[in-house]
Amino acid sequence: MLRKFLGYNLALKPLKENKLPRKEKLLNILEYCNRNIPFYKGKYSFFLESACNLPEEDFYYAFSHLPITQKSDIKAKNSAFKSVTLDYKYDILKNGKTPSAKEVINHGIVKRDFFASISTGGSSGIPAFRWLDYDDANLFAQSFLKSFRINGWSPGEDFVVFYPLKSYFTGPYADQSKALRTFFGFTMVPFETVNKESVTKLLETLKNTKATLLVIFPCVLQRVAEIMKEEGIEPLENLPYINVSGEFLLDCSKSFIQEQFPDSDIQSTYGAVEFGEIAHQKDLRSFDYDVFNDYVYVEQGPENTILVTSYYQRAFPIIRYRIEDTGKVVNHKDGSQSILNLEGKNTDYVTGAGGYMYYASFFNSVINEINKALNDPIIHFTLRHDGEKVMQLNFVLHPDKQDKKKTVKQAAQNALSSAFLNFETIEITFKKHFDHDYTRKFKIIGEGDGLSEVVGGYYQRKAS
Repeated sequence: MLRKFLGYNLALKPLKENKLPRKEKLLNILEYCNRNIPFYKGKYSFFLESACNLPEEDFYYAFSHLPITQKSDIKAKNSAFKSVTLDYKYDILKNGKTPSAKEVINHGIVKRDFFASISTGGSSGIPAFRWLDYDDANLFAQSFLKSFRINGWSPGEDFVVFYPLKSYFTGPYADQSKALRTFFGFTMVPFETVNKESVTKLLETLKNTKATLLVIFPCVLQRVAEIMKEEGIEPLENLPYINVSGEFLLDCSKSFIQEQFPDSDIQSTYGAVEFGEIAHQKDLRSFDYDVFNDYVYVEQGPENTILVTSYYQRAFPIIRYRIEDTGKVVNHKDGSQSILNLEGKNTDYVTGAGGYMYYASFFNSVINEINKALNDPIIHFTLRHDGEKVMQLNFVLHPDKQDKKKTVKQAAQNALSSAFLNFETIEITFKKHFDHDYTRKFKIIGEGDGLSEVVGGYYQRKAS
């Protein structure tokens, strides 16, 4: 009762219902940025003068020709994206240090006058940074809670987050675990590596808190399930919901994970550190997503990327921001939007014969066919390559079906060899599991070791 009726309402201000048409929401954020944000100042003056009275179709056509913002802009001109309202606010993390309970209450709940930095994922290994104040942080939190509610969770119920240490402020959250659980039912379980010890701690926390929701990365959840199977740990029952995001989840992985979490509805959310969560899986289709239309407007960008504009961010607003993910943006007649066939990074592909680009969904379909024919031996897969010389297909087989290596290898060769005649060598290997640095994004397809991209939030920028 304390959590449901006091905790969330005390710290998180419910968003005001905004029934303005999408066009008016876009005009409002453009007007704000045109006046107040150095990077955008004056950039939209002509558009605002000429496009306000355009018919809907013409307005969106004109909007689609406004400049695109990229991560390189945020890196090179970071301070130019910051609103002047941040200048007089309190650095809640004090250059990465954990705030005291007094600071959290005073600046986070009472005065609400804090600011903090958080890093994006870095595809080059070097992240960019965005800045949050209370209002923008509240938008982020509300978008996560919206996703949790779609998954089935209700405010007041306990939930557990299992994230790498130092990513997304896991350290500060863990240090304030008692207060966070009291007021929000939120328990952070940080880990340095996924092993029997950390998995046991996670499972004990889920049981002790009687959590209804687990929030976790797909690759971490896969490894948790593998360790449970390896160590003879009983499947965890009575956990209704699992929410995953940030990586492509293979169907074979989801099926294996379900064995260890038989009562859990595993659903996927799509978002970005720049915006928070922006879409949730569509029905049972974990590669298609319904956009959070009350938070963002999305567009199809160049090279099948996705452009995102947040309606309400004011501390660090981003207009027509190019997210380097590939998916098909669909505009429905009722004004809602969807993203179909979401693959992940538009650079996470391997080039086959004839120059065709093969993404994770292709290999997901091939594995589904092999599993259907051979009684589900494959539980995980990665592809690594070095241009067009060597392509390595790596499979993890179900612990109870290790005798299927020969037939899986033959089936993979039959299914894939003709598509990749451009490679000099195609190697097929079998792993017990995939070792991984969890401060890096897990990629189904990657060049070299595929570990260049850091998990968002892992680095924190000093105030300047």
